Amino acid sequence: MRALSVRVRLLTALALLAVAVLTVGAIAWGALSRGNDRLDRLHGETLAGVDRALTLSRQAADLATLAPYLLTLDSPFRIAQEGQAATVLVDAIAADLPSGDPLRVSLDDTRRAIADLVRDTSLRAGLRDRTLRLNAELAATERRLGALSAHSTAPLQERQDWLTLQRIAAALLGAGRAENLIGVGELQREYTRLIASLAATRPDSDSAELQRLRTIAEGPEGLFELRRIELARQIGAEAALVRIRQGAALVTAHAATDTAAAQSVIAAERASTTTAIAVAKSTLLVVVLASAALALAAALYVSGYVTANLRAISEAMMRLAAGDRQTRLPRGEGQGDEIGKLFHAFRTFRANALRLDRSHRQMAQRTALYENMMAGISDGVAILSDPGQIVAHNQRLAPTLRIDPARLVGRPRLTDVIAEAGWQAGEAPGSLIHPTGPQAELRKSPLPGGGAVVLVSDATERRQMEDRLRQIQRIEALGKVSGEVAHDFGNILSTISSSLHLMDSAPLERQGMLRQTIASAVDLGTSLTGRLLAFARRQHLAPETVDLPTLVDGIADLVGFALRDGVELVIDCQPGSLPVLVDPGQLESAILNLCLNAGQAIEGAGRITLSVRRDGDLALIEVADTGTGMTPEVLAHAMEPFFTARADGTGTGLGLAMVYGFIRQSGGDIGIVSTLGKGTTVRLVLPLQQAAASRLPLLGTVLVVEDDPSDRITALSLLAPVTDRLLVAEETASALRHLAEPVGLIITDLTLHGQIEGWRLAETALTRWPDARAIVVSGHLPEVQPLSARFPGRIAMLAKPLTQDLLSSALVELFNPRIENATIARHGL
Repeated sequence: MRALSVRVRLLTALALLAVAVLTVGAIAWGALSRGNDRLDRLHGETLAGVDRALTLSRQAADLATLAPYLLTLDSPFRIAQEGQAATVLVDAIAADLPSGDPLRVSLDDTRRAIADLVRDTSLRAGLRDRTLRLNAELAATERRLGALSAHSTAPLQERQDWLTLQRIAAALLGAGRAENLIGVGELQREYTRLIASLAATRPDSDSAELQRLRTIAEGPEGLFELRRIELARQIGAEAALVRIRQGAALVTAHAATDTAAAQSVIAAERASTTTAIAVAKSTLLVVVLASAALALAAALYVSGYVTANLRAISEAMMRLAAGDRQTRLPRGEGQGDEIGKLFHAFRTFRANALRLDRSHRQMAQRTALYENMMAGISDGVAILSDPGQIVAHNQRLAPTLRIDPARLVGRPRLTDVIAEAGWQAGEAPGSLIHPTGPQAELRKSPLPGGGAVVLVSDATERRQMEDRLRQIQRIEALGKVSGEVAHDFGNILSTISSSLHLMDSAPLERQGMLRQTIASAVDLGTSLTGRLLAFARRQHLAPETVDLPTLVDGIADLVGFALRDGVELVIDCQPGSLPVLVDPGQLESAILNLCLNAGQAIEGAGRITLSVRRDGDLALIEVADTGTGMTPEVLAHAMEPFFTARADGTGTGLGLAMVYGFIRQSGGDIGIVSTLGKGTTVRLVLPLQQAAASRLPLLGTVLVVEDDPSDRITALSLLAPVTDRLLVAEETASALRHLAEPVGLIITDLTLHGQIEGWRLAETALTRWPDARAIVVSGHLPEVQPLSARFPGRIAMLAKPLTQDLLSSALVELFNPRIENATIARHGL
C-alpha cells in the first residue's frame, strides 16, 4: 500500500482544525446572533424612551431659562418674540406626549402663564418708558430749582419757595425710582405734605414750576399712578414666572420617570445576555481544547518527519553553496512525497552548480580579455548608466581629464566630473577646453540596453598642430597681402619719384601736370590704406543711430545712376523703423560697393534686388543679382584682400574685404551664397539698436581704460545706455586714481602704450572691490587667463574690436550667469 504523502497528511490535519474552527465560529455566531437580537429589541424598547426623556429634560431646561429672560427685556417687540418662542417650546413638549397624559394639563397652565407673563411684561415695559422720560424731566427740574435756591442775591422768602419746590421735585424723582409700592406710598405722602406746607406758607403761590410738578404727579396719568400700575404688573409677571417654573419642574420629573423605566429594562436585558454569554464561553472552551490537541499532534508529525528531512536538505545546500561539490543525500529517503522531490531537486541543483563552475571559468577568461583591452586603449573610456553615472572606466580616464582617480569612486556623473575639473565646452561639438591650456574631444555612443560608452581623447597636441598650420596659412596670406601692397605702393612711389625727378627740368606748364600726377598717386595710396584698414577692422568709425529704410531710400537714386542701362534696380524695404548703430557713410559706401559688384556680374540685361527687413532682434540687408554667379573655388576666396575674379584685371580685390571689415567692426556679420549661372546674394546682418541695448544688464559705475581713441569711442557708445556713471582713463596712473573709489566694472585694454598693464589693473579692481567685475580686451588675447583661478566668475576676456554682441554676452555671464546668454545669431545663408 502506497504511503500517504506529506501534503495529504497535512491537509487532513488542517481539515480537522478547520472543522474545529468552524464549530467554534458557529457557536460564537449563534451566541452573538442571540445577543444581537436582544440588543435590537432593547434598542427598540428603551432607546426611544431614553431619547424622549432626554428631549423633555432639554426642553424643560430651555423653558426654565427662557422665562426669566423675559423679565429683563424692555422692548415690547422682543418680549412678544421671546414669548412666542416659549409658547412654541411648550407646544413642542405637548406634541410628544400621549393624549391622556396628566402632564398636558400642567402644560396648558404653563402656556397661560407665558401669555400672562408676556402681557404684564409688555405693559410694564411701556409704563417704564414713560416713567424714565418723567424722571429725566424731574432730574433737570431739580437741578434748575437747586440752582435758583442757591442765588444769594434773591430774597429769603423766594429762596425758601425755590427750596421747597426742589424738595417736591426730589420726592417725585424718588417715587419714579422706587422699586416697590411701599416706597412709592411713602414718597407720595412726602409730596402731599410738601404741597400742603407750601400752600400754608404761601396761599397765593401758583408758579409755573409748581403747576408743572403737580401735573406730573397727580391724576390718573400722574407719576404715582403710573408707578403703582407698573409695580403691580411686575408682581403679576413674577407670579406667572413661578407658574412657568412649576410647569418646567413637572416636565423634568416626567423625564426622570421615563429614564428610570428605561434603565430597569436595560438591567433586565443585561442579566439575560450575561447568562447566554457564560454558556457560549463554556462551549467554546471545550472546542478549543480539542483543537489544541489536534494541532499538537500535527506539530509532532511535522517536527519528527518534515523538519528533520528539511534540516538535512538545508545543511547539504549550505555546504554546496560554500563550494563543497561532494555533498550527497540518500536516494531512498521520502520516495513518492514532497521530501523525495526536494532530494531530487538538490541533486539537480548540484549538477547545475557544476555546470555553472565551468561557465564561470569561461566568463573569467573573457573578463580578463576585456580588462586587458580597456587597459590597452590610450584614450579614456567610461561606461555610463542611463542617468549619466560612471559605471566602469579604464585607467586612462583620470589622466586624460586631469583629475584625481579618487574622484571616479562612487559612480559620479561624468558631466559633474568634467565641470568640477574646470573643462569648458569648445566651439566644435564634443570639444573640451581646460583653463590651463589642454584640450580634449568627447565622443559618445549609446548602448543597446541603455546607457552609453564615452571615449575621451587628448586633443591638445593635435589642436596645437592645427593652430600652427593655421598660423602658417595666415603667414602665407600675410605674405601675399604684403607682396600685393608692396607692389601697389611701389608703383605709387615710383610715380611720385619719377614726377619729382621730372619737375627739376620740366617747364612751368609741365610742372602743374606733374604735381597733379603726384596728387593722384597720393590719393590712390590713401584709398588703398583706407581699404586695408577696413579689412583689418581698424578704421576710425563715427557710429550713430541710423534708420535703415531711410538710408537705403536715400541712396537708391545714386545706385541707379551708377548702374548701366539694362540693369534694373528693385528696392524692397519692410515698413517700419529699423534703427541700427553704424557709421552711415561707411554703410552707404558698402551698399554702393555691393550693388556695383552685382551690376558688373550681370552680362546684358538683369535685375538687382536691394531688400531691408527685420529678423527678430536683427536687421538684414540683402543684395541679390541675376548675374553669372561664382564657382565654389571663387566663393571660398571672395573676401580675401587683393583677390579678384575679373578677367580684365580692373578690380583691386579690396571691395568685399572692405565691406567685411566694416560690418564686423560694427558688430554685425556678412554671408554670401552664389550659384554659377543663377546669381549671387550677399546678406549683411546688423543688431537692432533697441534690442541690443535691452540685452545688457543695468550697470553702476564703469571705468574704461583705453589708449586707442577709436576703440575708446566704441566702448563708450556701447556702455552709455546702460551705465549710471562712466569713468575714462588713457593710461595706468589715471586708472589707478579712479580705482580709489568703488566701481562695478572695469574694461581695460591688455596693452597700454606698449606695456601689458591690463592684468594689473583688473587685479587691483577685483581685489579692492569685492563686488566688481573685470573685462580685458585685446587684439591678440593670450591662451591662458592668469586671474580666472583667483577670481572665478568675475573676469572675462574679449577680442577686439569690441562689439555689442561680445559685450552683451560677457556682461550677462558676469553679472547674472542664470540668464540665458542673449547674443546675435549668425544669419548666414
